[in-house]
Amino acid sequence: MAWFRLFACGEDFPVIIDNNTEVVGFYTTRYIEAPTQGEAEALCSELLFEDEDLQPPPGDWSDFQPRIMFEEVTQVAEPVDIDDNFSFFPMEEDPDGEDY
Repeated sequence: MAWFRLFACGEDFPVIIDNNTEVVGFYTTRYIEAPTQGEAEALCSELLFEDEDLQPPPGDWSDFQPRIMFEEVTQVAEPVDIDDNFSFFPMEEDPDGEDY
């Protein structure tokens, strides 16, 4: 098995930040041990979707389709002890949308 460093970007995650419900995106880096890059991406996606910090608050969030993309995946010799928190960012409004 090999170690992979995955730089992930998530979008459209409804979460609670500072007691407010917001729909956000995030960046994070994770190290995953897996036989292949594809399996590392699949396992990392599963772990991120299950992360307690990314769970939606109560309510109907069926209009949102959270997604995770891997912007960079690199095989490494071993994992590095890093801060594995999330850097959240607000999702932009639809630029083609009408203001009423």
